[in-house]
Amino acid sequence: MDSPNLPSSTQPPAPFQGHRGPPLRPGGTPLIRPPLLRPRKVRGGVKVPSGEVGAGKAAWAAQRWLRLAEAAAPGVAMVEGLEYARLGQTRRMNVLPSKVEAGVQGRSDRAYVTTITLPILTTEQWDQVVLAMSEGAIYAAKLLAGELPPNIEDVFVPLGHKLFPTETAELGVSCTCGAGPGVWCKHVCCVAYLVAHRLASEPFLMFSMRGLEGSELIERLRQRRTIAGAVGGSTPVYVQRIPGLSDGQTHPLEESLAQFWESGPSLTDLDLPLAPPQVSHPLLRRLGTSPFQTAAFPLVGLLASCYEVISEAALRTGESGGASPEPVEGASDEADSDGEPHGEPKTEEFPEGDDEA
Repeated sequence: MDSPNLPSSTQPPAPFQGHRGPPLRPGGTPLIRPPLLRPRKVRGGVKVPSGEVGAGKAAWAAQRWLRLAEAAAPGVAMVEGLEYARLGQTRRMNVLPSKVEAGVQGRSDRAYVTTITLPILTTEQWDQVVLAMSEGAIYAAKLLAGELPPNIEDVFVPLGHKLFPTETAELGVSCTCGAGPGVWCKHVCCVAYLVAHRLASEPFLMFSMRGLEGSELIERLRQRRTIAGAVGGSTPVYVQRIPGLSDGQTHPLEESLAQFWESGPSLTDLDLPLAPPQVSHPLLRRLGTSPFQTAAFPLVGLLASCYEVISEAALRTGESGGASPEPVEGASDEADSDGEPHGEPKTEEFPEGDDEA
């Protein structure tokens, strides 16, 4: 038989769950701790070493990232964030696709969860980027060598993409310290400094933040370059064709070992006309823009001028039937008595014991 409901005053008390508020004094009054003047120390935290932030082989990548943070964060927050980064107040930091998440220890008992987010590129967009990189010899060479060229954005911009964010609106920040969403507090600035420090030594980190691991990028780039080489390469800027040689039938090396060093009777029939290339400066066009963006003079323009001078001299020599080109103005008009070429200094030999030149 069920027992009747008891009045509320006779209900058994709920089990004691313990005190959930601030610590209590012996008399039962709350114990209020004064706020800490310094953040709680962290042992073995992630830190930025003393010295210039972002010093490394890819310092330009770190500075590009920091300029964006400086444009978004107040100056006081950047100063305090740098202090937190140097003290090692970050207990952990994980760099994931589209997000950097860290635990930054402040004055509270627990570390604040701080995140910086940015959009990633889709699979189709990365396919476009990798294809463009594989077709640019200078980009492919540097990336396969583990270097990130400063003009890497020249690959992304024509496709409508970007590797490094250029506007603060592209980054989303949050922190559990109570600063509010979108506010660059000192904890967010601390994480930004840590990311910049890693970018200086790990420039491929930005690829991971955009959704493609650096190792995967290198592997895909190497595969495309291998396939392109197997089928004759990607679309070249200029392919030289030599009549009588390019049209000839070739044989495998194994079948030609016995006659490898023989020229054959057709060598005299080989036609090697000297003429300007169909495309000006084909080698420079294939290499692309100069990697020395801060040089005092344009390297590509200097090389182009050198190539033009050498080509004109070769054409003049060919038109004269193999004779030497006309001497440079100011050189001697008479040949040396022993037949040495014009303009070259003659070396005189002195008898032994003669000390005068």
